[in-house]
Amino acid sequence: MIPEDLTLWRRRQADGHPNPWSEGLRLLGEDEQPAALDTGYLNAEDLANPDIAANVRAIADTAALITWVAEDGDEGQAFGYWRGPEDLPLSEAPVVSLDNEGQFQLLAGATLSEVLCSEYGQWSDDGYPGLAAACRELGVEVGAEDPIDLPEPSVSPRPDGFHEARYRELLAGS
Repeated sequence: MIPEDLTLWRRRQADGHPNPWSEGLRLLGEDEQPAALDTGYLNAEDLANPDIAANVRAIADTAALITWVAEDGDEGQAFGYWRGPEDLPLSEAPVVSLDNEGQFQLLAGATLSEVLCSEYGQWSDDGYPGLAAACRELGVEVGAEDPIDLPEPSVSPRPDGFHEARYRELLAGS
């Protein structure tokens, strides 16, 4: 089941309405992969390096356990739901980000909207409270009044840990 806030944001985007966070943030279509996963910039020499090859494969293996839902082309960051090896339902999966350096990070918040308010609130003139208020005005629940009160996800394995373990496994096998 697709979370309610994601459904609303996708519908608003399809209707041409902006999201409250950033002009650079775009919601992805179902099964669409973010540009942060593109490895087209690597050449044959890069891919022949065991360290690089293991990292590229570990990133791909980790990314395969994430349902990607948004990307910010300006920031080179992607957001998705960490389903992990247990294939958690989206309603239980925490939100994760992937940056253009190949780093995965679990993010605080119970919903995509809370996570994005926290992430973009750092740079917004209105901060987290203004972004949370904009979401609420559109009928999207944002539970915390302050980003410090957002719940920290508790899941094992974490995507960063999974990536690191997979990288080491692949590197050892090369």
